[in-house]
Amino acid sequence: MKVKTLELINYRNYSHCKISFADGLNILTGQNAQGKTNLLESLVYLSLSRSYRMNEDAKLIQHEKEYGKISAIYEDESEKNIEAILYPHGKTLLYNHQLVKKSSEFIGLLNVILFSPDDLSIFQDAPRERRKLINQEITKISSKYLNSLNRYQNLLKNRNILLKEKQVDLNYLDTITEQMIEEASIIIQKRKQFIDQINELLTNYYQQLASEKANLKIKYLSCIEETANPKQALQELFQNNIQRDLETSVTNVGIHREDIRFELNDVDITEVASQGQKRMILLVFKLALLEYIEKNTNKKAILLLDDVLSELDDEKQRHLIEMIQNVEQCFITATKIPKIIQNQPYTHYYVDNGMITKMKEANDE
Repeated sequence: MKVKTLELINYRNYSHCKISFADGLNILTGQNAQGKTNLLESLVYLSLSRSYRMNEDAKLIQHEKEYGKISAIYEDESEKNIEAILYPHGKTLLYNHQLVKKSSEFIGLLNVILFSPDDLSIFQDAPRERRKLINQEITKISSKYLNSLNRYQNLLKNRNILLKEKQVDLNYLDTITEQMIEEASIIIQKRKQFIDQINELLTNYYQQLASEKANLKIKYLSCIEETANPKQALQELFQNNIQRDLETSVTNVGIHREDIRFELNDVDITEVASQGQKRMILLVFKLALLEYIEKNTNKKAILLLDDVLSELDDEKQRHLIEMIQNVEQCFITATKIPKIIQNQPYTHYYVDNGMITKMKEANDE
């Protein structure tokens, strides 16, 4: 999967920009606050149908403009077109110039994996942020998971409304709970499969990058113990908590309370890992996602690395570049061309105040 051209109109600090990208390494340089991260954000938007930095699409549109537009031509077995047109109170999604009515049918058509320094907060954030992280990656490859997650969240909302009523209809409560259990069992299965597959890769990747003999894994903090019959376990869980739910007027248990924990040598990394180690842990998690996506879709995702090299020493920079050699397309932002890349084939773009200029082709000498 490779982006061939990207066009931005009235998006962030880009009034109008259209640029072609190359296979392999694309290096985006420029001073801070010139639009490098905004460009990466636009590609993430086309992958997720939302920004990873803003909750409101209206804030992505240039001031006093009626709309903003992100569109790309990308290669995925054949050439395809994907667009998002943003308005102050909504958006239009298009795939091959045809309207996409549901975001769920748009997510993952263009599959990108982003490493951003802002992601480092994930280890200290509230559990909902870590759930959001795994939900985001699973939904990009599984419409079944996305549909079950959407149905569960709607049922949860209805259940909480019901619990707040003065006189709770217990029969209706049971009906909603049973429907939630159906969806929750699917979600738990998919989450476990995801974490198991990622864990098969993490230790090897971490040892390659860090040159450190340590075991890295994600622990799934599920709402139920691992069992061959998750539906029964969920029924018991809800039944055991029904009185508390009625007293507190909220659903206290379920997959919406789950969490994950990153562990280094079986210890929570928040207790033992340095900031540099956390950066590498997050980075190898993103690299593992690339392999997870390829294994489950037979397609290679696009890798976006925002300011990734500045905090790595020369040895770890070299290891990282070696580890991404097989990526079909990678975008790296930096203030200047990193020394470690200067002997690699790459295409260089200079970003200045919302304008992008191609400086060097990958095959230039």
